[in-house]
Amino acid sequence: MKNILLLEPGPTPLDLFTDPQEFQILRVGGNRPCPFRDFRRILQLANEGWADLLIVTQREQALLPPGAGWLRGGRNLVRALFKERTELFILLLFAKAVQRGIPIALVNRSDNGRLLPGTDWFYRRCHVCFIRELHPMPELALQHLFTPTGGNPQSNKRARHITSWFDPHCPLRRDIDKLRPISLGTPVEKVKQIDPKKPKTSDVFFAGDVNERGLRGRLLRELTELAQHSEFKISLRDRLTKDEYLEAVASSHLCLSPPGMGWECWRHYEALLAGSIPLMTYPPILQYKPGVDGEHCFYFPPDPGGLTMCVEKALARRERLPAMAEAGRKLVLENHTYPKLRNYIINETLAAFSQAK
Repeated sequence: MKNILLLEPGPTPLDLFTDPQEFQILRVGGNRPCPFRDFRRILQLANEGWADLLIVTQREQALLPPGAGWLRGGRNLVRALFKERTELFILLLFAKAVQRGIPIALVNRSDNGRLLPGTDWFYRRCHVCFIRELHPMPELALQHLFTPTGGNPQSNKRARHITSWFDPHCPLRRDIDKLRPISLGTPVEKVKQIDPKKPKTSDVFFAGDVNERGLRGRLLRELTELAQHSEFKISLRDRLTKDEYLEAVASSHLCLSPPGMGWECWRHYEALLAGSIPLMTYPPILQYKPGVDGEHCFYFPPDPGGLTMCVEKALARRERLPAMAEAGRKLVLENHTYPKLRNYIINETLAAFSQAK
């Protein structure tokens, strides 16, 4: 693997490939303007077969969204010609990759785990699709992924008709077997910033908005009550600087890591790297290389009292916590750093591409 073409129709860049050292990468999109002179150069490279692998992120708006007619589609195309030329160029590059028959990976590491309507063609033509918040039941995964069309392969016939003009052999069905989970992970720079050998000065730690409502607020109130009625050293802090936060995590036996917009959270991996054991609600998603309850982390039900029982159970056997912390850090280093996740994407895509031949 030498050269990767990365297409980013959406505004959020794929941070996994921000600064790879092991291969050449050419990025198009991600809110970066692409001048016309670059169009010609990149298109020439695509025609010459420069890329060994294409990675594409999800596309928000389709030119012909479900329910749109030809008139609306024409207006969208005219607007795109003047305001979204880079996105149209991305579609052209994707068509070139399909024509040349190179491996294609679709990656969505967003919080909600859905694929937007403009991504339908990418999904049908990719060899593997990596989803961070992947529904655990395969028979419901596609219905969960695509909005608002669900898993109906016959939806939006006009868009499929236009696609057939430059990709006549595009599959009509969405193959569920190409779905793979992927984790949020952590950049290598964060590994270097964290010292996992700090002495433990607290039993449970959390930093964030201590006045937050919803699930997080209820969990924080539960910890506050536990601190008042027990001898556990529970540290609940408001916003901290990055260095202060990492030092505080490393100084605690346990770290509360509640879900946010998605179930996965940066805290999961920061705690594991810091030698602290994350306390997490039971995952509603299909995870990639997950932590094992009682071996790397502790899971608890989100019901009232679930967190309290989990903390009491974890601290009842403090002697096993150092070994769990070491196992958790090893889990992240072996599977969830950005270089490891890049290798996972590449290897899975190449394997699926070989099987499809």
